[in-house]
Amino acid sequence: MTNYSYPFKNDKEWNKFWTCFDDIEETNIIDVKSHALINNKFCKARVYYITGKFSRKWKKIKPDDKTYTFQIGEHNNTHGHFINCDLTEFFAKNNLCPWQHSSHWESPSCIDSNRRKEIHKPTVEKSDVDCWGVLWDMIKGLRDYDGKSLESMKMWAHWDRDKMHWVGPFSIGHLKGLNEFQEYHQSRFLEFIPDRDGSTGLNKVIFSDGNYAALMGHPSMSCTHKGNYFGFKPEGKQPRISVMDFWTCDGKKLVDNWCQIDMIDLFRSINKEYEEFIDRKLNYKKT
Repeated sequence: MTNYSYPFKNDKEWNKFWTCFDDIEETNIIDVKSHALINNKFCKARVYYITGKFSRKWKKIKPDDKTYTFQIGEHNNTHGHFINCDLTEFFAKNNLCPWQHSSHWESPSCIDSNRRKEIHKPTVEKSDVDCWGVLWDMIKGLRDYDGKSLESMKMWAHWDRDKMHWVGPFSIGHLKGLNEFQEYHQSRFLEFIPDRDGSTGLNKVIFSDGNYAALMGHPSMSCTHKGNYFGFKPEGKQPRISVMDFWTCDGKKLVDNWCQIDMIDLFRSINKEYEEFIDRKLNYKKT
């Protein structure tokens, strides 16, 4: 059984979605495989894009014959098979993503309202140079956040300041360089959930394969909604945040990071009004 991001419940629903698109092309970006056998299984992961022209009705959404690009993360490990697909471009162009809450967000890659999702390929070639030490130091740095200053995490010690690419959900953007990443994602994410604790994540795996690495947490952390996020005011709820990360490393610093966050389900988990709205639009029934 495959565990999908919202709103897909099973293979049938996932496959039916793609029948609504023509001229489908898949672009594989990186594959990551662990070297440890756990319960007779290797952890495998990949990030890829599917591009296609929306030509047939899906749910209540009418076709517009426009081309969309979906960034997708996939993990197959001892916890199961997981697929996390970013739908925020597709939903936004069809008035299903809460852009009315996010005018304050505008990172440089999000300013143009007519922008389209772009495919980002690795800027670092695959090699056998192990990146585990660099990656784990970065993760430990994230856990050193003092609740006040981004400097407490010392991200500059782990990322290439200038060459860094954080390729997140369409709703957040493609952030270039450490300054953009901290301004338009990390700082706002920590205002949203300052008490986040990644050590409590479920279905969690982190592994490296030479200078490439991958992480999964479904959900990835425990946390409390304490600050505005995309205009959603805090209600003290426990956000549901399913994450996949994929990295490249140049031997000394992390460079590329494709980050999959199930943003639509995250929004549903922190705002009842949006949850009811999107579930109704998609005829989604909770199980």
